[in-house]
Amino acid sequence: MQSGKPMTTDGEPLPWMNYPMISFLNERLLENMTVFEYGSGHSTLFLARRVRSVKSVEHDEMWYKKLLQAIPENVELILADADSDGDYCRSIHKTNKIYDIVFVDGEDRLHCMREGFSKLNENGVLILDDSNRPDYEPGFELAAELGYRTLHFEGLKPTDFITDKTTIFYRDNNCFSI
Repeated sequence: MQSGKPMTTDGEPLPWMNYPMISFLNERLLENMTVFEYGSGHSTLFLARRVRSVKSVEHDEMWYKKLLQAIPENVELILADADSDGDYCRSIHKTNKIYDIVFVDGEDRLHCMREGFSKLNENGVLILDDSNRPDYEPGFELAAELGYRTLHFEGLKPTDFITDKTTIFYRDNNCFSI
């Protein structure tokens, strides 16, 4: 709390997601997983310590440059303007990869959800942070049309005093075994 950064008491980075979600990720992330992340930061560093690779898109150039100094070798950062239904949400298509996990915690979230669902492997899951926001309802509808179910996590976030919701969208035989 005192540092103003999401981290453990040992200084290890934590995602700026609620604690129940962080606990779930600690139990379910595997070393062979591949992740695409919309919105980079402490979550990028957290994920990099637990999975094979993280590709993350960031819109803030100053934050992007700062993160470049801290990322390990298994992370690739992409800088893209925060546009609507443009390069930012489509940055996931810059390679021919498909992913185990797509995190949506950045800009243009509804369009990022649409693009993210299209790049998940058959066992993949999509995670939407701050999913309690009513303007994300079309993303929930899209997920249902595509056959995804939802699992919600609510609780406090590091450095904050309000509860927040994070949602996992998953299908049968998913990489988290839920």
